[in-house]
Amino acid sequence: MTIKSKILLPLLILISAFILSPINAAEAPSSMEYQGSELVLNGQGTRVKFFMKVYDTSLYLGSQSSDAEEILNSNEAMAIRIDVTSTMVTSDALKDALNSGLVKSTGSNTGPINEEIEQLISTFDSDVTDGDFFEFIYMPDAGINVLKNSTYIDTIPGIEFKKAFFGIWLSKNPIQKNLKKAMLGG
Repeated sequence: MTIKSKILLPLLILISAFILSPINAAEAPSSMEYQGSELVLNGQGTRVKFFMKVYDTSLYLGSQSSDAEEILNSNEAMAIRIDVTSTMVTSDALKDALNSGLVKSTGSNTGPINEEIEQLISTFDSDVTDGDFFEFIYMPDAGINVLKNSTYIDTIPGIEFKKAFFGIWLSKNPIQKNLKKAMLGG
């Protein structure tokens, strides 16, 4: 065995073990109540980028479901919670990630929701730090209420925007397939 192979083999084994082992999300609250709607944790997972845990994402619904298409098209109260777990997540990084996710979710057809995307992006003007959490709570006839650390920021109207936003994680082309599976309770 050469010196190179003595170094590379253990390194490859370590990297393979890391890639193949599941990354567990921190424990999310089992339920949330917002404006009279009780939502239960459907599933949660961890967003990983460049082998680093970036944030935990949790999906809350009125009742549990593993049907992504039904969830996306539903006009019922539901929420996504993002718990920031890395100093890599900044306000600008979050803006870029959400914008990219919306482009991917809509199949690059963001034209019909451009105003709503701009409104969403404007909600991330304050600093973001490890330990912050964001809640995106969809309420029928109102839109997505954006909260940071339980403080209300804004409401972005429209079910089409809701479909695109939740589609970042749940569409046929999600940002991370194993994260979608985890959020659907799998």
